[in-house]
Amino acid sequence: MANKIARVSKTVTRNRSQATINASPEITSSPLEYLGNAKPYSEIPGPKALPILGNTWRLLPVIGQYDVSDVAKLSSLFYKEYGKIVKLSGLVGRPDLLFIYDADEIEKVYRHEGPTPFRPSMPCLVKYKGDVRKSFFGELAGVVGV
Repeated sequence: MANKIARVSKTVTRNRSQATINASPEITSSPLEYLGNAKPYSEIPGPKALPILGNTWRLLPVIGQYDVSDVAKLSSLFYKEYGKIVKLSGLVGRPDLLFIYDADEIEKVYRHEGPTPFRPSMPCLVKYKGDVRKSFFGELAGVVGV
């Protein structure tokens, strides 16, 4: 019985993979073929970081160039000024942020992440669910929390 289940599972997985490949062959080609015309990461446009301060100052209240309390407005500004892909680097103590405003490009990124993509959780949400409201959420972190 276990062998039969394993065979059915492999068949379903194989068929699902083939359906995905047939649906969009240009996306599922090998990453090296797809990246043939890609520019280097260093050429992604975005606000230029200042020495020592980086870009962190742009997000500070009063002196900052951008208001982070309105992410939609910030995203709109980035899209208008820099285009479909924007890099915000030089954030003190944080990795670069990459904003992608093209649904087709987002799909390509997700399809090439591999079988175990790294998607870090939001520390504030983990703290809230795990400590502040643990009595409500229990041991279940939820889809967004993991």
